[in-house]
Amino acid sequence: MLRQLSIQNFAIVDSVSMEFGPGINVLTGETGAGKSMIVDALYFLLGDKMSSDMLRTGEERAVVEALFQLSSKGSAVKKLAEWGINASHGEVLVKREFTRSAGKTRSFVNGEMATASMIAELGDWLLDVHGQHEHQAIFNIGRHRQLVDSFGHLDQLLEKTADSYQALAGLLMEQTRLGGDSREIARRTDLLQFQVQEIESSGLEKLNEEELLNKYQLMKHGEKITKQVTEAQRLLDEEEGGGVTKLFGPVVSRLQDAARLDPELEKMVESAKLLQEGLNQLSHEISKKLDSYSFSSGEFQELGGQIDGLNSLKKKYGGSAVEILKYLDQIREELKNLLGREERLKSLGVEIEMAADKYRDCASQLSSKRLQTGRELARQVQESLKELGLTHAQMGVMVSGVEDPASPVAEKGKRLLASPHGWDKVEFLFSANPGEPQRPLAKVASGGEASRVMLALKAVLAESDEVPTLIFDEIDTGVGARTASAVAQLLNHLSPAKQLLCISHLAPIAGLGENHFQVTKMFEKGKTSIRVHRLKENERIDELAKMLGGEPISETSRSHAKELYARMRLSK
Repeated sequence: MLRQLSIQNFAIVDSVSMEFGPGINVLTGETGAGKSMIVDALYFLLGDKMSSDMLRTGEERAVVEALFQLSSKGSAVKKLAEWGINASHGEVLVKREFTRSAGKTRSFVNGEMATASMIAELGDWLLDVHGQHEHQAIFNIGRHRQLVDSFGHLDQLLEKTADSYQALAGLLMEQTRLGGDSREIARRTDLLQFQVQEIESSGLEKLNEEELLNKYQLMKHGEKITKQVTEAQRLLDEEEGGGVTKLFGPVVSRLQDAARLDPELEKMVESAKLLQEGLNQLSHEISKKLDSYSFSSGEFQELGGQIDGLNSLKKKYGGSAVEILKYLDQIREELKNLLGREERLKSLGVEIEMAADKYRDCASQLSSKRLQTGRELARQVQESLKELGLTHAQMGVMVSGVEDPASPVAEKGKRLLASPHGWDKVEFLFSANPGEPQRPLAKVASGGEASRVMLALKAVLAESDEVPTLIFDEIDTGVGARTASAVAQLLNHLSPAKQLLCISHLAPIAGLGENHFQVTKMFEKGKTSIRVHRLKENERIDELAKMLGGEPISETSRSHAKELYARMRLSK
């Protein structure tokens, strides 16, 4: 329910704060006192746009803020959780502000930034405002289906229909993806086949790019490397000039001879022998390495061709051999799917037909149940409307399948729309006068009639509708004394299940309120402002007396007011 409402610098409202309770909360005041400003502020809170001319004169910023206490397991809290906004204890603080200099509105929910569309969606679960306003829920055809489904407790059928729709939609999406333009698919298949063949024929899958490049560098500089290594071997082993290995032999012999005379030289002899062995080993390894540099020009050209081919593939398919092979895996899979497309399309056709049949069964059951539910809802609402003074009013609920030529779902020779909530369009029909046919409610009902239709609907839907707070803005407009009592009784019947905020000019309705607020217009310091005062019991008697007999208050009107107040209290 709505616990607190704060309005600052909105139109002629300076600063107003109100605390509401459960049951019926009544706002009364003279015509033009500014009661409608409170409703307009709520419309702004729920997502309406605001212009600078609605900002209080001389002020820079308007703020409307409301605190709601909701069920922690309700739809509003679940929706907030989807948006990443915490409201685990059911407390929801909605704040909207408009700044003149920026000309923009900012919205917050529990301190988190929110878009106008988020606020509007959330508002559908917080408040229903009914009165002389274009945004009445009763005129929103999209809500009619929700109200009928809620009244009929059709949750299980809706869930089954939604599940069957998701299965069908998934298959249709795959069919669209595979179907496409047959010529484009043929072109794509040819391209992929060429690319796969080009990469596979390069032998890239068996090559090591790093080894390939290293080998190419060796071949490229092979002559220079061979010349230098050959010269190194000559310096080691040359006989005529005395290669290093030949010259080092006498070094070992001389040291051995000297060691016979000086034993301390034995260590040097061992070192010299090791060096000699190392030189011999080095000579052997150089000779062996020279043999590995032996390759033909044909081998060099073949290797160069492989590298050129790799570079060509890099320009087309990736910056390295690894990336090219990764791309090869991707196009192989795509090619496999395309080549198996015709077979898959055939099996998809069978699967879609079966899924469409399952969806049709679910949607047909849902539609049939809606039709029954709509008739019963219309009957009960029509009975309530008679009590509310619309004696000849007729209420109807039209449930009709929406046709869609592209749909795979056929029912009684027609292609019907497939959606998560079935194929039906649900719309309330209304006729206020005898002899007139029922027509769409949004087109034929006057503001007062629409408010009473909504009151009757809400009374019928009290147990099944989740929205906790209903606001009725002058629902009693054009209502006589007898009908006023009926309206009061219906509101009283509704109040245990819902929190009600009623702006009223009629004493029987005002007398019902658990909380009664008086709205007055003041003129101070050259500016007009609105004040809202919560009335005590004696003040409520005076206010009821004014509503019954005007001012000045007579003893007769006061006596009637006391009697009415007592009677309304007893009816609670």
